[in-house]
This record gives sequence, C-alpha cells and structure tokens, in this order.
Amino acid sequence: MSERSSKMLIAILLLGLVLPSIQDNATISEEVAAIYTTKDGCESILKGNNECECQDQRIKCGMVTLISSKQLYSVSCSIFDVRGFGYLPPLKIGRIGRLSIDNCAIPNPQTIRSLITKLGITNYTELEISNYFEARDERDELLEQHFTNYPGLKKISLIGFKAELPANFFENVTDITELTLKGRSDLPATLLHPLTQLKRLSIVVRNMASVGTEIFAKQTQLLQLSLDCSLKNSSVDMSLLSSKELWHMTKLRGFELHNCGDNVPAELFWKSENLSYIGIRSNISYLGRDFLKSQKQLLMLHLERNNIARLPDELFSHSPMLLEIHLAHNNLDRIQGGLFNKLKNLLVLNLEHNPITTVASNAFSAVSTARIYIGDLFKQINNADWARSTNATLCEEEFINGVCLYCKRDEYLDHFSAKETCNKPNDPGKLIEVLNRKIFEHRLHRLHMP
Repeated sequence: MSERSSKMLIAILLLGLVLPSIQDNATISEEVAAIYTTKDGCESILKGNNECECQDQRIKCGMVTLISSKQLYSVSCSIFDVRGFGYLPPLKIGRIGRLSIDNCAIPNPQTIRSLITKLGITNYTELEISNYFEARDERDELLEQHFTNYPGLKKISLIGFKAELPANFFENVTDITELTLKGRSDLPATLLHPLTQLKRLSIVVRNMASVGTEIFAKQTQLLQLSLDCSLKNSSVDMSLLSSKELWHMTKLRGFELHNCGDNVPAELFWKSENLSYIGIRSNISYLGRDFLKSQKQLLMLHLERNNIARLPDELFSHSPMLLEIHLAHNNLDRIQGGLFNKLKNLLVLNLEHNPITTVASNAFSAVSTARIYIGDLFKQINNADWARSTNATLCEEEFINGVCLYCKRDEYLDHFSAKETCNKPNDPGKLIEVLNRKIFEHRLHRLHMP
C-alpha cells in the first residue's frame, strides 16, 4: 500500500466517525451503466435530434449539461438564468441516487417538477442545490427569490454572494440538513433560525464577526460545524464565539474554526462531549488546562498554524482516545514530561516547525505506538535522552505522496521524496491495522453508551 493510499484511508475511516454514513449513488445504481451514459447510447435515444451533444458521461443541451457515472447525478447550468432549464432530452432515466442541481439559479417546485418529468426521473434519494455567484452580476431578483421545500431537498450551497441575504431567505426550506454559505456580506442574526434540522453547517463570510451570537441559537441538531471568518493573520484579541456558544449543540461531532481571531474561549467545548474532531487554525496563542476537559471521545486534534507557546500539563488528560495530534507551525519552545502519558492510543503526533529547545527525557515514553514528527529535532535522535527513552517511531517531516505536509509554501519544491525519513522502517500497513482496531473499539463503546 502506498503512503498516499494509507493517508487517504486513514482520513476516510476517521471521517466515518465524525459524520454519519452517507449513501451515494453507487448504493442504488445498477451494475451495468445506464444506456444514456455513453455517447452511442445517448445518440440512439435522441435519434438525430441536434439540440443536444452526446459525450461519454455528459450530455450538453444548450446551457445545460447532464453529468452521469453509471447513472445521472448532476444537472449543471453554464448561465445563471432564472427562467428554467430550457430543452431537456427524454432519457427515461428512472430511479437514481442523489441529484445535484448546480448553478441553475434558484429552482422552484415548478422548474424541478418539469426537470424530472422531461428527463423521466421516477425517483431520487436526495436533492442538492448549489449556486455560484462569483463571476456573475448579482441581480436583486435572484436574492429576492426564496428556496422552496421539495421532496428530498437536503442540501443547499450558496457560493460567492456579495449582497446581504434577506433574513427570511430560508424560511421555506425547513427540512434541509446541510448548508454551505460562502460570501462577502454580513449575515442577518435570524437567518438560520428556521433551519432547526441542520446537521452540517459550513460558513465562510468575511464579516461574520459582526453577526450576533444569536445566529446559531436554533441549531441543536448539528453534527458538524465549520466557520471561517477570513480574518487572515489576525492579531486582534477577539473571538467570534462566546464561551457558551456551542453548549446547546450537544450532538456535535466535528468542529472547525479558521481565521476568526486569536482568542477561543476556554469553556467553548465543555458541553460537546461527543466531539471526535476539532480543528482550529486562527492564530490562537493560549489554551487553558481545561480546554478539552469534556472531550473523552476526541480522536483527532488539529491545532497547526496557530501561535501556541505552551501546552498545559493536563491538556490531554481527559482525551485518552486521541489518535492524532497536529501542532505544526506554532511557537512551542518546550515539551514537558507527562504531557502525553494518558494517550496510549496515539498514532500520530506532529510537532514540526516549532522553536523547541527543551524536551523532557520522558516526554514520549508513554506513546510507544505513535509516529512523532519532530522536524529539526530529528538531528538529535542519536544522542538525546528523550529519543532513547521511547519506542515511538521518530520522523523528520510528514509526507503525503512525496510532498512535505507542513512545510512552508516556498519550500515545497525542495521536499519531494519517496518516503519519510524516520528512525524505523516505514510500515503504513501496520498503522492502518492498528487504526482499524481502534475505530472498531470506539464504535462498540459508542453503541453501549447510555
């Protein structure tokens, strides 16, 4: 198994813990691809009709492109037109899995009904609508339209909007479970209040710090929350989130915070006992000793590219199930003894690109199964007490597909390699085996939780 395959498999396995299992089109598709998915099959159906161009897995009809694999899964428009889809071929598609409608303005029940009728779709498992405003004139009539509930509509994405969304923009799509917002305007404080069934929410908005905390007040069912304030390189002592911002999100399993100021409240996760994944990249400089006091289920912690100078002695004492800790590109100058003593399951610890000058002799003694990436400290492994006192695998830099994972951008071209430089042979197969076992044990534990 290649290094890249190993890393990808780890990510996939861990993602399965953070998010609920998702059915995709392949789960209900036939073993044999539908006839319209090939150029010849498409042409045989259209019988000389020149309104569409047939290609393998693509059919282009005017401004509309139908994209398929073994079956249709996407309808994509090349012009942002509110008037409908135009000509659609009678493909007699039948039953499919997820159906995605991309960049075709804001479809209403009439246009969607017309779409599935003309294409001969008899059923689909889930509907997803995405709109991209990036390179288009944002006309008022587009944002004045409102989405409407339609059978199976579960996911909406709005990318690149510049005008402020109306406060009641989502009032008629109360059944959606996934929402992505990426724009440049403020968000009304009550915008998300109708969406009480949301399970996954991703927001990237430049001025989100000006939005009151009221915006998340109704999100009690969230499993995954990702926030990006676009405040890059912020050194302002501020925080988007109040100390109790997430306390009503007791089901939360994954949380990401990017570019939202340099202060994250110490109490933020105290009620988030089901978190499996935490990722924060926001120039934070301080972590309190009780920052993770409720995270008994935590598996992955990503705190790379912050400004953390010290790790409290008891930071990880409540998270014994941790499999990965990423602390690259911080300002750590010392690693004290006992810090990782309760992390018997730890598989990856990345400390690259920190100005570490002091490492306790027993710092890594307890994490014998881990791969520890230590950057410049790798030059000391033959003489350092901390290196001799551990059975962990000590490596210089973490690589994926020959590219250094946490190197500075201007160093990428100098960091191509067939494998990592470590003091022990690279054995990704063994790492995968251990990870599989840990994940299985974790699932059993969760099943028996009261």
